[in-house]
Amino acid sequence: MLGTLRSITLLGCLLGSVGCHRQPPAPPPIPKGDYSAIIRYLQTRIVQDMAREHIPGLSIALVNGQELLWARGFGMADTAMGIAVTPNTAFRAGAISKLLTAGAALQLVEQRRLALDAPIQQTLREFHVRSRFHQDPHDADRDITLRRLLSHQSGLPSEHLRDLRTAFAMGQMPMRVSGVWLSAPPGTQVAYSNLGYTLVGAAIERSSGKDFETQLQQGLLTPLQMNHASFVGTAAQSSYRAVGYEDGVASADAQVRDLAAEGLWASPRDLSHYVQMLFAGGLYKGQRLLHSQSIDEMFRQQNTGNALDFDCQMGLAWFLAPCGDEPIVPGVRTFQHSGGGDAFAAQLSLLPDQQLAVIIMANDSNAEDLVARLSTDTLRLMFQAATGAPACSADCQPPSHGLKLRQVPTATDRKRLAGFYATAWGVLRIKDDNTRLAVEWAGDTFELVRDEEGWLRAQKKLLGWWPRDLGELGRVQLDVVTVLGRRMLTARSYGQRIAVGERIEAPPLPMAWANTVGTYQVLNTHEPNAPLSGISVRLEDGFLVIRGQLHSEPLTDYILLPVDNAHAVLAGSGYGLGDTVSRQINGLSASGYAFKRTDSPHPPLSFRQK
Repeated sequence: MLGTLRSITLLGCLLGSVGCHRQPPAPPPIPKGDYSAIIRYLQTRIVQDMAREHIPGLSIALVNGQELLWARGFGMADTAMGIAVTPNTAFRAGAISKLLTAGAALQLVEQRRLALDAPIQQTLREFHVRSRFHQDPHDADRDITLRRLLSHQSGLPSEHLRDLRTAFAMGQMPMRVSGVWLSAPPGTQVAYSNLGYTLVGAAIERSSGKDFETQLQQGLLTPLQMNHASFVGTAAQSSYRAVGYEDGVASADAQVRDLAAEGLWASPRDLSHYVQMLFAGGLYKGQRLLHSQSIDEMFRQQNTGNALDFDCQMGLAWFLAPCGDEPIVPGVRTFQHSGGGDAFAAQLSLLPDQQLAVIIMANDSNAEDLVARLSTDTLRLMFQAATGAPACSADCQPPSHGLKLRQVPTATDRKRLAGFYATAWGVLRIKDDNTRLAVEWAGDTFELVRDEEGWLRAQKKLLGWWPRDLGELGRVQLDVVTVLGRRMLTARSYGQRIAVGERIEAPPLPMAWANTVGTYQVLNTHEPNAPLSGISVRLEDGFLVIRGQLHSEPLTDYILLPVDNAHAVLAGSGYGLGDTVSRQINGLSASGYAFKRTDSPHPPLSFRQK
């Protein structure tokens, strides 16, 4: 909320550099069963990729059924100390942590200490929510279940930013966030939530009677012989942990509060054991850690019928579809999860029917695109070695529509599309600019035109004449559709449609909210590496627009929609959207923070009150 965001799906690449599809060296022919040819190719390619992208260190593991085909480290775990990456070097796994947390929760479900469809309040009795979607507040509490937390359908906010980089005990979090406002009706849409997984971690502690690290070590990490895996500490506390880097500078490696969501340290070799257990139906070296029914449930789509999720399929923790990103093999089931941020990047991708998997981890925040591309290409080569058939035909290639001459939308079309759209990446503004449909989004400007299939496409011209390649942003197809009475901006890529944003109409502004225009600073916080230092609110084209601030760096713009005189929400649905902002005496509150006005109150603005 109110910050910058790196997506877990297509849009992260779409809004990032135009180099998401840089062409690597062509792989050699891969005969059936010849995994050694893949390894030889990767040994050369990985070194070249890392040098080109200035990535200090990387580690990879390849799995075929119950066999670890290859595990290898490249580059440096610590450049200052001259420590090389080995197959046992542990990296921050980021959001991949959720896969282990889900496994631990399912173990307790099997032991009947937790229940997938019982209200989480039965375990975390001090936790309750507030809701603008329910008549009865008890119904809102009953709607927050373990299943919905694990599948990101709880309706809880995506984050609780206050004290995000501190070592608060997980067991304190249910009380600290109790009374939080729901951002969406539970069970209606997938909206990625680290806060939800923090509550799962607290439920694991409460139901097991052990702290999270002890329960995970005893239940999963030690039986799986994940010898360098842990959910606690920083790189400085263990010699086998890699140092993270941001633009070549060593990261401070802050504490992670939400351990269950993103606190895991592990090597790809460690994670390969977890994958082998899944492939064996819950067994690892003869020991049963999960029932096969639990694994089936983990890999079963949980969001069937959610119209706003379009073609994004969600299991328990796992993404079961590319969600607009490249398919590994068209028509072949692919499950995956990535982990980014905190100066590391990681991805775990598997083909469950072929029992093939690749795990890649790197110690640089700029390595996400490299890790994603390398994961995709490696798994395709493994599929070819396993089946003898090439993984890709034209279906695997980026859309080839290019930058051909296209049709400018008609005046009627421009009028229908022009407006403000709330997205997880900030406000998208579409303007009817005489004969053009101009767009401002995520710090870039471009034009929308209709392609030969009638879809909207992004186009930009240098000096008003020569087309500029916008990468994924120029290749993806866009359009506005009405779903459940909401006008949704959607993207289609590789035959899949995903939600991008929602068209928002300017509401009448209550006087109380019109007078919140101004600047605010965080009040009474001494946390290190705080994600926010302040916010500002301004009026733009009839909208209240709120922007986060991190010291001197302005963050992302969001539309603020008043609900009543005391509460407003960040417009739209999805990551960080729908969250509640409350008015306080001489300030605002959001995501656990209190913000104090730093400028003089503006004279009352003349707006029609509700």
